[in-house]
Amino acid sequence: IGQHTFSMFRDFQIRWAHKNLKVRKTHKLSFVRQCVAFLLSKSAREIPHAAGNVEFDVTPVFEYGERVIREMKANGQKLTPEQFTKMAVHKNLSAFFLKTIAHVTYHIPIINGYFEWTPWRDGGRFHEMEDINPLFTVHTKRGVMGPIIRNPHQRTLVDVANEMRTLTRKARRTDMNELYRNIAGELLGTAVRELDLSGLPMAWLWLKSSLWPEPIDEEVKNTPEDEKLQPKDVIGSTITVANIGMSIDGWQTVTVIPSPHVFMWGVGLTRVMPRVVDGQIVPRRVMTICVTFDHRAMDGGHIFDFERIMNGYFRNPERIFDWKPGDPI
Repeated sequence: IGQHTFSMFRDFQIRWAHKNLKVRKTHKLSFVRQCVAFLLSKSAREIPHAAGNVEFDVTPVFEYGERVIREMKANGQKLTPEQFTKMAVHKNLSAFFLKTIAHVTYHIPIINGYFEWTPWRDGGRFHEMEDINPLFTVHTKRGVMGPIIRNPHQRTLVDVANEMRTLTRKARRTDMNELYRNIAGELLGTAVRELDLSGLPMAWLWLKSSLWPEPIDEEVKNTPEDEKLQPKDVIGSTITVANIGMSIDGWQTVTVIPSPHVFMWGVGLTRVMPRVVDGQIVPRRVMTICVTFDHRAMDGGHIFDFERIMNGYFRNPERIFDWKPGDPI
């Protein structure tokens, strides 16, 4: 679109800007950005968001991990591949925090599900899910992707960490527009069978993108199918975990819940801060957890217990680090 090329029925403020301001360049939205704009605009319009930020002392988590690594190194013997993996999950704590969130979610089932708002039909329903499938964010050169870890509360930490690493590698080898077209095609099939007219805008976006597809990024064009994300790796999440601290030196945010989810977690940067412990000012590792929830599905009182439950895992990190099938969740 040229700087001065305008058709009728454009936004009057944009038209004024083009007439009175210098426009450097106009970018056409990719299929991914169109989908994100549609879905998050729908969420922002329909969901009454409520949010809060809670600070946690995660010093025991780091101390436990550092102690395990010291003990393994002090052994003096050559480490096995399994021991190297164990050291990695005690040092890089992304898998630890995601698994902890899944355990907390298990104890507060109202935050894990889909909200169906049908006031004219039956008043609406909340579908509480048995599966706990966190979507975690992966930042790539082509944008943010959201692969899923299925039921991490029922799996060992090493298993969760290995799958997170595999999905992250696949995300960085995936063309987002191609993936989103495949996802949209699969979901629209359900919309047609259910005669759900709310899917019409997405159907129009998918049709345009299918008729006039954007070229696949040359960097990932020849990636084998089994080395990139597939729709099954992305569809089916029940909660969202945004790792803010992995992206920027930030520790809190207010997020837009992706419908039909009712809850979103934001994990902030871990930082060393002065805190009072037993009357003494000491350095502690603290982290902010940001939570955003759909006020239609729950009240604040429904989720107040999450702080106590999460602190239980942070103060006793072996409950996550050493968890194995059959242990209490």
